[in-house]
Amino acid sequence: MTLNRREGKQLDTPGRAWLIALALATYLAACSDGTTPVDGGATDAGAREASADTGAGGPARILPPKTGCYLGMFPGWGEYEDSISVSTLQEFRQLTGRKVAFTAFSNAWGRDYSSNKQLLAIAGHGAIPMLRIMPFGSPYWSKPFGFQDKYSLERIIKGEHDKLIAAWADVVKKFGKPVMVTFAVEMNGNWFPWSGWFQGGAKTDGYGDPKKPDGPEKFVAAWRHVWSVFNKRGVTNATWYWHPNGESYPVESWNTMERYYPGHAYVDWVAVSVYGAQTSGEDWKSFGAVMDKVYDRLQKLAPGKPLMIPEWGVGEFPTKGDKAKWYADALLALRTKYTRIKIAVLYSERWTNSDSSVSDLRVNSTPAALAAYKKGVSAAYFHDSYKASLAK
Repeated sequence: MTLNRREGKQLDTPGRAWLIALALATYLAACSDGTTPVDGGATDAGAREASADTGAGGPARILPPKTGCYLGMFPGWGEYEDSISVSTLQEFRQLTGRKVAFTAFSNAWGRDYSSNKQLLAIAGHGAIPMLRIMPFGSPYWSKPFGFQDKYSLERIIKGEHDKLIAAWADVVKKFGKPVMVTFAVEMNGNWFPWSGWFQGGAKTDGYGDPKKPDGPEKFVAAWRHVWSVFNKRGVTNATWYWHPNGESYPVESWNTMERYYPGHAYVDWVAVSVYGAQTSGEDWKSFGAVMDKVYDRLQKLAPGKPLMIPEWGVGEFPTKGDKAKWYADALLALRTKYTRIKIAVLYSERWTNSDSSVSDLRVNSTPAALAAYKKGVSAAYFHDSYKASLAK
């Protein structure tokens, strides 16, 4: 992700009226409104209905396949990244010939609610939900980007947002099926309010250990606090993935992704965003050019932890590079070079930037791009349905 990517949230995924109507009818029939304002407490009656028969051992954590890589897709889901459209998942399957084993959605804290609706919709499609806990409020994706005192990492550490965190912990617990959870993604960038850049940066005299930069140190403490709230509420079906960006902004020694790692005890999977050019003003970079900078570092940082790419993609800019080739090279590299990557979630969205230029990261931005992706994921190496048995 880059700062420019979120200038506009104008979701533009393809669809047909009959498919949307069918999906809406199915969704409404299957789901009650489990939305709970935080002031109303964490009780979510609808979540009880979602409990799965997970056996005597209880819900299992997400395990990596022994061989291969799971497929996922994240289409942005609207302005707040929480408006799940089953029709979008269905059409992605029709377009690509493959289902998705994982799909993500976000909870922006300024929305001040907890709900099982997104979990139900994603699970109803046969995928594993990925909950992105996003501690920010308005203006969200609009400039100016910067520090938000109400959702500062120090306030999180002090417990000022425990009510909302606990509400989501209870929703996940009552859901009863496996959920992947992360907190404050891409913290080593400079576009989210929780980024180290806005939380003290390289300073060492404003928080904690005077030998550590305050920005990363606060993030680690906030992550551990959120994790602990889930843990204390007995959530056993959450698998935690830590999600920095593949490239740090700014590129300074205090802001390396390693400084933001919460520790082995607080992380189940290690993840990284991998993007090529997302706007017309960015240089064209191959998938490998970004991955080569972080792949060995991730393995060294967290030996034995499974690796994943929770966001990857590239825009359609013919004068800069060939998107179809970018897809083909990336999917081949996942099979042959970056074999420790066990989940790869394609970012497939189109948006309009503030200068009226368009960033089209959709899988079907052109027939050639779609064909390249479809051919790449047709390999048996890629799994489109999560099965714990594949870990054996």
